[in-house]
Amino acid sequence: MILIGSAESFTHSRVSDDISSIEVKKGSSLNSILNNFSLNLYEIFLLKIFLKFNDIEMIQAGFYDLNNLSWRDFLKSLSEGKVKIFKLEIPEGKNLYEIEDILARSSLTNDCFNFDCLKNSLPFIEGTLRPDTYFYQHAESSSIILQRSQSEFLTLSNNLWEKRSNDLPLTELREALILASIVEKEAGNDDEKSKIAGVFLHRLHIGMRLQADPTIIYGLLPNFNGNITKANLRDKNNIFNTYQINGLPPTPISTISKTSLEAVILGERNDYLYFVAKGDGTHKFSRTYKEHLQAVKKYQLN
Repeated sequence: MILIGSAESFTHSRVSDDISSIEVKKGSSLNSILNNFSLNLYEIFLLKIFLKFNDIEMIQAGFYDLNNLSWRDFLKSLSEGKVKIFKLEIPEGKNLYEIEDILARSSLTNDCFNFDCLKNSLPFIEGTLRPDTYFYQHAESSSIILQRSQSEFLTLSNNLWEKRSNDLPLTELREALILASIVEKEAGNDDEKSKIAGVFLHRLHIGMRLQADPTIIYGLLPNFNGNITKANLRDKNNIFNTYQINGLPPTPISTISKTSLEAVILGERNDYLYFVAKGDGTHKFSRTYKEHLQAVKKYQLN
């Protein structure tokens, strides 16, 4: 009884102040796990007594968080498989270069090089991942997360596309995704997305070029230095340069939020043709070029 009491008492102590997590591989023995810690023979003996009298036998593989964990809770976690859960955030408005960086910093096992695990009926991968937070276990395959993300986004997109209005000047979901990604990058807040989408839809309807700066930037990736030059604006070799091409660029330029897609497919139709950033996260919208020049002078040149 004294030993049992000593074991009970010891298991209430914290596992480690130095080790914050541990990976338990499949087939690991208790001894091999305990060898990771600075324990003397008596302490190991006490832990084994605790296991025996609490009928804890099975050890489940996985990655375990040890922060502020007692031996009692750790040993029970080993038996119950309460492994550490990681999260991966795919934000709105991020391109594939940025998502590659996010994946590289995660604990996922990368089995989807160059996103080759993703396939769909669209002629592009960019813009087909759903921005969201995904939870996974240590070393889980990245393809599982990415394929789930794409599947969820395409389901959402197709459902919204079925609800499109008759006056939408777009004929394919592909076009809606491309335009929605531009709205995603241009809008400073959700409240203006519908109005910005309306500007671009109006321009497309009358055959006016979109002239959206984010498309130039995307075409310069991964080597964009942070500044758009006059040469960039005039560059006809940049196939994403909407100052030079008519209509839409060939692919989306970022991940797309539901609100941006709704703004394009279900949003308002307006007669604005221009907008300029006011410096506070919002924009000034204009119907004529003269009004636009006045807005530029007021908000950007002063």
